[in-house]
Amino acid sequence: MFASRIAAPLRTAGRVQASAMARTMIAKQARVMAPVGSRIISTSQPQQEQVTVAPIIDQRKNRPLAPHLTIYAPQLTWYMSAFHRITGGAVAVGFYAGAIGYAALPMFGLGFDAATVTSTIATVPVAAKVAGKLLIAYPFTYHCFNGLRHLLWDTTRAMTLKGVYTTGYLVLGLSAVSAVGLALI
Repeated sequence: MFASRIAAPLRTAGRVQASAMARTMIAKQARVMAPVGSRIISTSQPQQEQVTVAPIIDQRKNRPLAPHLTIYAPQLTWYMSAFHRITGGAVAVGFYAGAIGYAALPMFGLGFDAATVTSTIATVPVAAKVAGKLLIAYPFTYHCFNGLRHLLWDTTRAMTLKGVYTTGYLVLGLSAVSAVGLALI
């Protein structure tokens, strides 16, 4: 066993094999170091001096790929996971863009202060205001409720298949209701 551990890196690296004399010396050393009552297991060495790499590369090209999204049937949890990541990124980008714009644009003479924003929004039709608020509110509420769902999972509750789907539909419903409520304010 000791001999195979020492010789294994030499075999797997594709380099020239250890000489016969070196192998016998390693085997003798392993016998000396072997505990009493154990057997020495020897492995046969290939007769060729070099291992050809081309067949191995060809075999690797024909291996199946790791599981990919295209082989799975779409499920509620799959869509919700992707949408949670997307809404998290969208909320973060919106927050940072608004904060940077509010801080930097007035320095360049572009009116992005509270009075200018309020007067601009006052001129927009009511339907466009509600649609705009809904566009902002839904990703925010979805990400918040789904984050609470993940915190619930951290306590190992609702981790059954039924619990996962129940909380998933609950998150979708609460997100829709609260986003519409925020948009109508």
